[in-house]
Amino acid sequence: MNLLLQLLLGCSGNGVCATVPTDTLREVEVRAMRPIKGTETAAPLQRLDSADFVRRGITDTGDALRRFAGVNLRDYGGAGGLKTVSVRGLGASHTAVTYDGLSVSDTRQGQIDLNRFNADRLGSIELQMLDGDELLCPVRNLAAAVIKLSSFKSASTDHRLHGTVSLAQASFGTWNPALMLHQSFASGTYVSLSGDYFRAENDYPFIVENGVASQRLHRTNSKMQTADGEFNIAQELKGGKVEAKVSFYHNDRRLPGPVILYVNENDESLLEQNALGQLRWAQRWGRWAAFAAGKYNWQKSLYDDIDAQYPGGALRQHYWQREAYTTAGLSYDLTDWLHAAYATDYAHSSINSNLTTDRPAWRDTWLQSVSLQLKTERWEATARGVAHLYWNGAESGVAAKDAQKITPSFTASYLAVRSPLRLRLRVGYKESFRLPTFTESYFYHLGSQSLNPELTRQFSAGLTLQAAPFKWWKTLALTMDGYINKVSDRIVSVPVNLFLWRTINMGNVRTAGLDLTLQSQWQPARKHALWLAVNYSLQRSADRTVKGSDTYGNQLAYTPIHSGAASLSWENPWFNLTAHTTFAAERWSTNEHTVTTKLPAYMECGFAAYRAFQFKKGIGMELRADLVNAFNKRYEVLRRYPMPGRSYKLTVKLNF
Repeated sequence: MNLLLQLLLGCSGNGVCATVPTDTLREVEVRAMRPIKGTETAAPLQRLDSADFVRRGITDTGDALRRFAGVNLRDYGGAGGLKTVSVRGLGASHTAVTYDGLSVSDTRQGQIDLNRFNADRLGSIELQMLDGDELLCPVRNLAAAVIKLSSFKSASTDHRLHGTVSLAQASFGTWNPALMLHQSFASGTYVSLSGDYFRAENDYPFIVENGVASQRLHRTNSKMQTADGEFNIAQELKGGKVEAKVSFYHNDRRLPGPVILYVNENDESLLEQNALGQLRWAQRWGRWAAFAAGKYNWQKSLYDDIDAQYPGGALRQHYWQREAYTTAGLSYDLTDWLHAAYATDYAHSSINSNLTTDRPAWRDTWLQSVSLQLKTERWEATARGVAHLYWNGAESGVAAKDAQKITPSFTASYLAVRSPLRLRLRVGYKESFRLPTFTESYFYHLGSQSLNPELTRQFSAGLTLQAAPFKWWKTLALTMDGYINKVSDRIVSVPVNLFLWRTINMGNVRTAGLDLTLQSQWQPARKHALWLAVNYSLQRSADRTVKGSDTYGNQLAYTPIHSGAASLSWENPWFNLTAHTTFAAERWSTNEHTVTTKLPAYMECGFAAYRAFQFKKGIGMELRADLVNAFNKRYEVLRRYPMPGRSYKLTVKLNF
């Protein structure tokens, strides 16, 4: 045996072995594509994480949402200004917002101001269309479109206290200090505490165009202050996890109002406060998985308009909302490739105000879903049915109509090519059901208790492609999705006479569109990387209510046919640089498309420079400078609400 071993090693009979050539064992390189979320899903999904926020020059949550294909952002201007989104022409009320897995609710207006969430404290933002691949989730999260916000969670495992102290200073009197502390323990417990303060004067200049009589003015009555605090605790379990969150949000802002015929003065204000507590539990035992969660949410909204035209010299509309919400679900793996799940939600919402014309109202909601999912190496398909039950009540008078509905959804994908690139084909259909908000049902001289819910139908088909073409061309990811959406019984407000408006079901809308996204990374040299991100949306949203009417076939108000964004970042050993742009084609502020309501196209460009420094003892510093709207483009997203021109933002962070 020893002789055989010596011969195999090249040894002579006397035991002297020859030297093995150094090139006998060569270096082996294993290459694999880094999976990009959104290219492996059956339903359209776009995602930005905290690294993308920096790399793409994103300055706030609203700016992040503009980097998603299919999103139409409503922006009233100014740092911290109100920002809501409509996705694929469905309207802001059909876009659900979740924060750390549970929905953010506003039953009065049905729209969430997304700018209240500080981008520096978010770990990621996702935009989900149709039903996602997550089989077991709260039923309320299954809206027509879902924006998923996740708070930042540290990956540190050294069981020491870590934190971030940051300060941002920007144009127009903007200051934003923030603090975040977090620590993990050997017991599997994770604790975090965060808070920030935001203040802005928002007195930016703008130009009122009127030929030789044009004026350069400054925005007035636009000051705002917000404070936000949040505490999180999580405990790892064997096969599960428990998480709890408590937060409070305070926003005191002046409302600048529209600029009309050189009138730039206003005396409106809005004070908003929100407190919530939520608890989530998730567990897996073999083939079984379960979750349960509960949340209580309280909101206060105080609107005041000081004007001599009102009796007593002021109009005061104050609202208080409360909601108790619970959800639970159970799933079972029937086989390695077939899975089933059931989930149920129950919520009690109520609202009251100081107005004698508005009466306290409440709504009970019970949602149930049954899901079946097939998942193999090449195929993925999810079928789901949702049962909606709503009961409305009011302290006096007639309550809004109760409603019941069953809505189906289906998504499927097929991995057509696995190597050397990954090509996936996908298709989906989904129905969604939206009840009128409390404002649409009860608001004085506007609401109607006889409204029917809106019903949306979405058809979508597309493909995703991911490749790593060369060693220096690290990533190429492309998604392309075409869609057709139909909205029936659309809820709109129409004038009955000069002083009275009424909310009615009269709208039918059909939207056809195409969403494109492209991501690519190159490494031209050691310690150098180029990152490109592009999105483009083609969206034709037309009124299909009454043939022959002035609005039939017209593009919906504030919906551009073409829109998109792009960013290019160069990461290097010195200072990382980013150039980015967003654009939108011409829009109209009304569905009638009169000449005076046309808003011109615009393209806004910006630049950013950033770098991270690492010091001893785990201390680091991040510096960043942003030049926003670098070419001082004057434009409006909403008519008579001018956007800021050129501005800057400086940010410093200390990590320990």
